[in-house]
Amino acid sequence: MNSMKRPIVALFLLGLLILPAWSVVVDDFNDGEFKKSPEWWTFDKVNVTITKNPAKSGHALSVKGVAKDWYVGGIGTYIAKDKQDLSKAATLDMDIYGYAPGSGTLKIELYDDDNGNWQIEQDQKTFNPLYDDRFAFELKIDWKGWKHISIPLAEFVDTNPQAGDNIWNPQQTGSSGGILQMQLISVAASKTGKISYVLDNVEFREGAK
Repeated sequence: MNSMKRPIVALFLLGLLILPAWSVVVDDFNDGEFKKSPEWWTFDKVNVTITKNPAKSGHALSVKGVAKDWYVGGIGTYIAKDKQDLSKAATLDMDIYGYAPGSGTLKIELYDDDNGNWQIEQDQKTFNPLYDDRFAFELKIDWKGWKHISIPLAEFVDTNPQAGDNIWNPQQTGSSGGILQMQLISVAASKTGKISYVLDNVEFREGAK
């Protein structure tokens, strides 16, 4: 009788070991859409297209542009959802296809909701948040081909210390929406240079993939 149970217990424990890690997918672009599920926005001189080649799986997002004083532009999306708890997240992961050491620099911004209204109010001239925190991380794309990136959220730095509470608040507590939105800003490797890379499988994870 006991010998019959042991394989069942072993299989159960094995199943626990191979359970997929917790994650919240921001976008894998496999629906072939940029303007919905989720809706992304673009600003300034960045150009984006959904592509199948190259793509890590299905579709990916091609990002290109020409700089003016190093800066090109960027994209952003609203990521907050009702009852979505990002407090378990330890890393922000993504797959990036670089074309050369001069592909550019990606500045990743995450905004949390400190005034509890599920919105990011910005200064109309500087575009800095007026009441909420903005945390950023800069990634130099200096490789060719696909590379999986796993960025510890602890390495993001508060770049808006004059507003918000200057504390990383990913959780939804009280009226706060937690992490509300993400922006990906592209900066060229030279003053009038070009940026070019492909983005896929953007997600928050418990740990490194």
